[in-house]
Amino acid sequence: MKFDVLGRINNMRLPDGKTAVLYSVYEAVSNSIHAINDRFTEELAAELGTVSVNIDVDDEGDVKSITVRDNGVGFNAENLDSFETSDSRFKYARGGKGVGRFIWIKLFEVINVDSVFEFDGTKKKVSFRFDPEHSESIRDFTEESAPHLDVGTTITLSQIRQNQRGRVRPASYLKDLALHFFPQFISGTLPSIGITHKDETVSLNQFISDQVEPAIRTVRHVDFGDGATELFIDHLFVNPSISTALRNAYLLTAHGRLVGDPVSIERKYALKELKNGKAYVAVVSSKFLDERVDQERLGFKLTADQKETLEDKILAASEEFLADHISNLRTQQKATVEVILKEHPQLASQITNLEDYVTQIAPSMDDEQIAQNLFVLLYRDEKELRKRIAQLDILDNLEPEVREQAEETLKEISNQEKHRLAELVVKRHQILQLANLLLKYDDENKETYHYERVIHELICPMGEMYQTGGYADHNLWMLDDTLGAYEFFASDKTIKSLAPESSSTKEPDILFFNPLGFRREGTSDPIAIVEFKRPGDERMSQDPVQQVLTYVDLLRGKTIKDVDGAVVSNIDGSTPFDCIIVCDLTASTRKALQRSIAQQPTPDGEGYIGWSVPHNARIRVISFAKMLRDAEVRNSAFFNQLGLSSPSLAAKKRAAKARDRRNAATA
Repeated sequence: MKFDVLGRINNMRLPDGKTAVLYSVYEAVSNSIHAINDRFTEELAAELGTVSVNIDVDDEGDVKSITVRDNGVGFNAENLDSFETSDSRFKYARGGKGVGRFIWIKLFEVINVDSVFEFDGTKKKVSFRFDPEHSESIRDFTEESAPHLDVGTTITLSQIRQNQRGRVRPASYLKDLALHFFPQFISGTLPSIGITHKDETVSLNQFISDQVEPAIRTVRHVDFGDGATELFIDHLFVNPSISTALRNAYLLTAHGRLVGDPVSIERKYALKELKNGKAYVAVVSSKFLDERVDQERLGFKLTADQKETLEDKILAASEEFLADHISNLRTQQKATVEVILKEHPQLASQITNLEDYVTQIAPSMDDEQIAQNLFVLLYRDEKELRKRIAQLDILDNLEPEVREQAEETLKEISNQEKHRLAELVVKRHQILQLANLLLKYDDENKETYHYERVIHELICPMGEMYQTGGYADHNLWMLDDTLGAYEFFASDKTIKSLAPESSSTKEPDILFFNPLGFRREGTSDPIAIVEFKRPGDERMSQDPVQQVLTYVDLLRGKTIKDVDGAVVSNIDGSTPFDCIIVCDLTASTRKALQRSIAQQPTPDGEGYIGWSVPHNARIRVISFAKMLRDAEVRNSAFFNQLGLSSPSLAAKKRAAKARDRRNAATA
């Protein structure tokens, strides 16, 4: 028996089901193409060769049989012997491995062959059933004279095995066949192939032709370690719908046929953004690859270095062909980097030359990936600086060379700190813009405003206790830069949670203790109280001055402790209080304040001050507008240095644009 069928099938990576059906067609058509090349030559195969495929299905859509006809050279004696022999060397030079017949055997129970060929000027027809499970695999063989028949072969695969049933849809098999025979179509050697399914015939050649643009070939001379060889790469644009696997990928081929799966480069070069909605394909061929394809045609026998070299050469050729597209991506990335650096100035220390940086990153990197890359570089840079400082720190004295290193390190640290300061300034600018927007109407139709808790959360998140130094956790600088220096402060916490001997559940908006950043025994450092009222309130629900003085009364004589029970402050009768009320100074609010102890207006007219002798408390009332304007003024020198516009003006512009959009939507 020339075929050791069962042993070979069990030891090979052969497909099943629907995939096996498609591979059966691939292999039958590939055999037909070889026969056509033998008869007409490869150069004339596209002009003179024809292949017809008929896929017959049952009522449920499962494949019943596959019939493939061609006008190739036919089953002459050499082809017949090659067909019957496993691993025939007859077609090895052009990629024939004998694997197709194993797939047929695994999938179908009956394989029939009818073939007409010419011999010594006469035509003969041979017919037989191929049954490799018998010692004589050619069964029911007949041979007869056929002077009036056309040369060619018909192979019929039928009676699909029960465990291998599968169905194929026209849209699916057309795309799969287009993928498989795409390299031959591009090289101009693909015969005319027609596929019939449920009495509807479609031209595979036309299907491919309608969706591709002319190919452009480039040649690369590559040394894979055993001498230079030519690598041919055909580049072209295709309709993305031609095949999911085909689009935006490169195809490795051997002997004009696809090997393995296409390698996607869609994400690497952001190819979904190609102009006109096209997709890119590169078809790679080489004698080097022909000689190293494995038996199952699923890959190549290459070393790790050879694989790396092959990929590098393909990608370099693809980048050259896609130069315009990549240039557009680089322009977009450059603009993206500029925006990121404007929003995060500290990252500027990682970029010496913007053009060089953009050239080095992957063309597909979006804004998040670029920002992530820059932050990683910053982290590594800071880590290296810390290492250098530690090395300098252990030296007893600084020799001239070491001193020079120390000065260079100091310059780098200074440069980073400048960028960090710029980062802080940008963040403050953004927060002031947001705060200005929050003071606008929450609902323009109802003319209602945001609740005070929204502003409170922005300035200092509620329900938390803070220690000095946590500047990233709050934005107290908006109200008063000195507040952030207090040792301990609590936002929206009950008095009894701070003073265990108290039973009061009242919650001052923010309480501050120990202004110098630490507790001074035997002193009476002032305690600050901040209270926010809802923006736009025409009539406040309660008198804010009396509200803060009530807090003073409740805190007087109490011992304040932190979450660990440590004493923060002992409040006695001499402890002064600084009470800050932030509200909108509406007409009714002004009238109420003018009748209170905080009746003295500030020179700018945007606030009131007063003093309660019994409470030893200063009262300051400021408007939201004054709070934001003063914060902007305190930071204006930094904003101007970075070329940042007025936050309040920017907020007004954004609000106007949003209003225009709403008006346009309702028009």
